[in-house]
Amino acid sequence: MLENFAGAHLLLIALLLALDVLALVQVWRDRRRSDVVKIVWTLVIVLVPVVGVLGWAVNWLLGKAADGLQRADR
Repeated sequence: MLENFAGAHLLLIALLLALDVLALVQVWRDRRRSDVVKIVWTLVIVLVPVVGVLGWAVNWLLGKAADGLQRADR
């Protein structure tokens, strides 16, 4: 089954899997999000792996930036 995959393909699959796991861990560790939002993000990340991880990363980075701006305003 894996004889048609080159080393680069396996490396890319492993990288995407690692990013998916990282995203899922971060989603479920976030205390600010409700369980419904966590379930939706989980479904997006699992069902559409590349787009889901990219969407989560943008959302996460924008959330961190917004938190930083709110702290700076205080």
